[in-house]
Amino acid sequence: MYSADHLLDLKLQFDTQGFVHLPGLLAPSMTERVRGAFAGARERSSAFIEQQRADGARFVDLPGILDTDPVFVDLVDLPALLPLLRMTVGEDLALNETSARLFYPGPTFTSPFHSDLANVLGVNHAHTPNLLVKLHVFFEDLTPDQGCLAFIPGSQHFPPHYVNPHRPTLSGSAAVARIVPRAGDAVLFNTHVLHMAEDNRSPHVRTSLIYTYGHFWMKSHRNAAPADLTQFAASPQRQQLFGVELPGISHFARRLDRLTPPTRLQRLKDTGARAAHRLFPTVRTPPRA
Repeated sequence: MYSADHLLDLKLQFDTQGFVHLPGLLAPSMTERVRGAFAGARERSSAFIEQQRADGARFVDLPGILDTDPVFVDLVDLPALLPLLRMTVGEDLALNETSARLFYPGPTFTSPFHSDLANVLGVNHAHTPNLLVKLHVFFEDLTPDQGCLAFIPGSQHFPPHYVNPHRPTLSGSAAVARIVPRAGDAVLFNTHVLHMAEDNRSPHVRTSLIYTYGHFWMKSHRNAAPADLTQFAASPQRQQLFGVELPGISHFARRLDRLTPPTRLQRLKDTGARAAHRLFPTVRTPPRA
């Protein structure tokens, strides 16, 4: 678990750089569970993988990963991770998409340095750091030439269609930050920061889990929830994270910090706070320097 000060440091790095490396996020026992469960899912999907590869796919995402082993559900609200997610995305946090990825040796499948949100309309991405974040989880050590993630720090503040900075010599530039993770590490990043997976020049497949988090009111992908949602009947936290709707509660009102109905005292406090805000607006002209 991260201390309060460490969480503030991580949040500051996320806000300024657009990404944060989380070494050892998974305990060794959890890393081993994930590695074994992934290997099992990969084996059961061998025919699917073979067909995808025969069709020319440079990467393959294993289907329905949340239904293959409970450990993949446990990763969604990992106790060491959840406080950071709540700080970076917000209390209306929800899972948006999952991928269990095999990246085979060869050229990268991603665009050169890019934003995942460049074509999303209605949002000023340069000033919206919490719209959508991705978490890449690694359960095997990578080598520097094994298709690692690379970022241009601070580029999440660029406008959506910033001129593509990619050039042949950029990979060796000091302007690029490359993360070579070890088993148990994770990388959390703003999906608007310019990023890419580099070529996998090694002889090894790069394996990883990718969990995308957004807001409860967003439309999520089908792979963002297990098939059986009744298993979360006693867990309001997981009901929210997996998009379970609750009668009488708006999509826009779901909050992890209000998983239980507010008490009478809390309702009175909220009413008082709203009244005070109307009577005494907090917006003031800032003092001159």
